[in-house]
Amino acid sequence: MKKQIFLFFLLLFNCPFAWSQKFIKTSTPSDKALLLKTPGEWLKPGLIYYTTVTKLQLQEIEKRLNTIHQWALNVYPSPMAFDAVSSYFTSDENFASQIKIQNAQVGFRNSYINGIPTILYSYQVKFCDYICAPTPNEIARGRGCEMGPNINVVINRLERFSWEFRVDDDYVDVMRIDGRPIRMMPILIEKWKGYDAYTPQSGSGIKMVLLHREGILPYIPVTRRQYLERSIEYFQRFFANTLKAAENPEGLNLLMDKKERDEQIKKQQKFRDDILKYYQDELDATTKAGLLETPAIVSDGIGSMSVSSPVFTTQEKGGRLLVTENPAYIKKELPKYIPQIIVYSMAIEEEVPDPTRNPYYLYDQDFPILSLQAMIDK
Repeated sequence: MKKQIFLFFLLLFNCPFAWSQKFIKTSTPSDKALLLKTPGEWLKPGLIYYTTVTKLQLQEIEKRLNTIHQWALNVYPSPMAFDAVSSYFTSDENFASQIKIQNAQVGFRNSYINGIPTILYSYQVKFCDYICAPTPNEIARGRGCEMGPNINVVINRLERFSWEFRVDDDYVDVMRIDGRPIRMMPILIEKWKGYDAYTPQSGSGIKMVLLHREGILPYIPVTRRQYLERSIEYFQRFFANTLKAAENPEGLNLLMDKKERDEQIKKQQKFRDDILKYYQDELDATTKAGLLETPAIVSDGIGSMSVSSPVFTTQEKGGRLLVTENPAYIKKELPKYIPQIIVYSMAIEEEVPDPTRNPYYLYDQDFPILSLQAMIDK
């Protein structure tokens, strides 16, 4: 009989709030040189579980997370001037969900339906650096943890890798394919250990790798035709609502002089005409060039209203591939806890001068990504 386990517990002796105020006594006044000579420690993983699983499923999940934790520990077994603060997390997940749009009294009411049930679980470790305490001869532990280097492994979820862009109800309604929301992939930056490496934003200091089974992708590229036709429809809705509000002002807008309102309306109308012409011209050019069914890789992000840069570009030039989650990817016959998608990410910390003590450098060089890949479907 399936047992429901709703676990939400933080092992406070592992939590930063419990140890961030601890201090290390020193025989000499603390300085940067002393900090770099001070050994840190690995804290036992904190656990945050919120999911419905059997006891066996929970054991299988923890077995995989413990393995990942051991790999992380092996790369950097003796941290210096850091504490390694790791955590496990699980929750229920639905992959490739559709959005159901329902009219409500005000706008729409959206819900997610028909997703494929899986179990999301993740491993994270943060390296929380030591600093000199305000008082002499003391080192403070656990400060700077939010901005320091970290690694993350997220299993059975694409949300942090490709994300849904939501502006308003009309946008959510239009920007769907087969009911599933259009998402943006991150920016391709380089090859890393044979894998495509991405970043969510240029200069973010985050490197991400998507691991999946060979022969099929967990996402479906959106075509240029799909994106352009939906963009034109959305802009038509957006400006119809905007102009309606301008022509029937309420509240403080009633204080605006009629001449000013008319000028604003004319500007909005011109902006609408320019945007719609820009996207229609792109649709015509794409049709003429025979590129309608090629992947949509946008240069200014999804839903851009800019007319000064091209709609499409390449990933090599920093463009973002538009996708939807692929429902055919998930093997429903596998247990929900089996890893089918894995996202590995690292947050960069460049201020540690000695590369042998820089967690990002060490994980960039030595993390066993092939072993993580081997977890797929097992």
